[in-house]
Amino acid sequence: MTYRRIFLAAAASCLALAGCDPKSAAPIPGAPIASLPLAQAAPPPQATAPYAAALPPAPPLVRTARPKRPAYAYVDDAYRLGHAFGDSPPDYTVDYEGSSPYVWRSAAGEYRVVEHTPDGERDYYYRGDSDYPFLVRDNRYAYAYDGPELAEVYDRDGRAYPNYAAAEAETAARYLYRARQLYSAAVHEQRRAAYAGDWRVRRDAVQAQQQQWAAEQQRNADWRRVREDRDHDQQRQQQQAAWRQEREQRQAYVSRIAPVIAAAPPPPPRDFNAERGRDDAQRRQQADVAAQQGRQEQQAQADAQARAQGRDQQRAQAEADRRNREIQQAQQGQAAANAQREQQRIQADAAQRIEAEARAQAREQIKAQAQFANQAANEAQRQQQAQARDQQRAQGEAANHAREEAARQAQAAAQHQQQAADAQQRQQAQAQAVAAQAQAAAQHQQQVAAHEAAAQQQAAAKAVAVEARKAAAAAAAARQDRDKKNEQEK
Repeated sequence: MTYRRIFLAAAASCLALAGCDPKSAAPIPGAPIASLPLAQAAPPPQATAPYAAALPPAPPLVRTARPKRPAYAYVDDAYRLGHAFGDSPPDYTVDYEGSSPYVWRSAAGEYRVVEHTPDGERDYYYRGDSDYPFLVRDNRYAYAYDGPELAEVYDRDGRAYPNYAAAEAETAARYLYRARQLYSAAVHEQRRAAYAGDWRVRRDAVQAQQQQWAAEQQRNADWRRVREDRDHDQQRQQQQAAWRQEREQRQAYVSRIAPVIAAAPPPPPRDFNAERGRDDAQRRQQADVAAQQGRQEQQAQADAQARAQGRDQQRAQAEADRRNREIQQAQQGQAAANAQREQQRIQADAAQRIEAEARAQAREQIKAQAQFANQAANEAQRQQQAQARDQQRAQGEAANHAREEAARQAQAAAQHQQQAADAQQRQQAQAQAVAAQAQAAAQHQQQVAAHEAAAQQQAAAKAVAVEARKAAAAAAAARQDRDKKNEQEK
């Protein structure tokens, strides 16, 4: 049974598998065939995948003499498969050595697996029904494969890089071994829903690699020529149609689940320096183990050579004894002097042969020791270079953090000054408003006092007028009384 049939049989139970995560959303109509609903809970802390140098050593790769495809065909197929997946979230994740790689599967059976490392995302691309990747990409290079053989190496932008060093070939070998194990995990291990918040944080980094390739193919005439030549093939046209359909379905799916992704809580912050420290310790431990194994192998070789030398000496002695017996038997018909000379010659030949073999074994041992010393020196040099690169990255990140912190402090100081200025303006405005209110109150009081004074003056004038009228009336009454008295007296 092929991997595709296995997966199609398992896809029928996709909804049941989604039930393994009680915090996942309900299935969405039109979702990709292999997708599980995104988990909406807060993502737990996730372990990163190891550096390339921290991966287990792998047997050397054979560089294929004649690649099956043009140089840019491998990276172009990886770009187009990634374009078909678009910015849709991973279909699911699996547990692999403590990390949780993302997995995408197309309707035609192609896979993309993405691991998160302290140096960024590492992508693995697979054709349908093959557990061998056709391309693996990290943050520095991309490696193309024809089955178990290395076909091409590209730089981070997708340009062919034929003059790669032995270190890149060794990395390609380690990636190939890990890629096959990841494919097996993606197909056979228990599938789990990816966390929406974790995907929202990593989405831009995954898409940034696609954008680098898109920019390079616009600049690179060789890449465009390979693409145009291959697009005339009928089988390629059918594949392109399938990828276009895949992209349309996934873009519609992304539009429907965009609110779920936007509302999901983010993952906890990660201490990449601590993770790099753990990876460095793991690399040093592996180097120590490799050195110990080399010493043990060297000692085993020396012991084997000593045992072989002992066996050779025993065989030589047995041969000498046999010849001695033959000589002794021949001495019955020959002179004793001739037999003794023959015995001496045989012993001398045996001694010379043993001495020559001992010198040859000593030369082989010295050569093996020199090779081991060279390998140890090369490994130490690679570790020093890796540590120097890690230190440079750490210093760069520290400088970036310092610049960001200074920018944040400057922004905070500016905001504080602006807030103080705004508060001062508000205080001045309040003081002006209070002064205006006091002036208005004083004017009102003056108006009230003037009105009261006028009213008092009017009341006083009225009182004076009343008194005057009363006095005039009294005077008139007095005159009348006098007049009446005068008349009576007359």
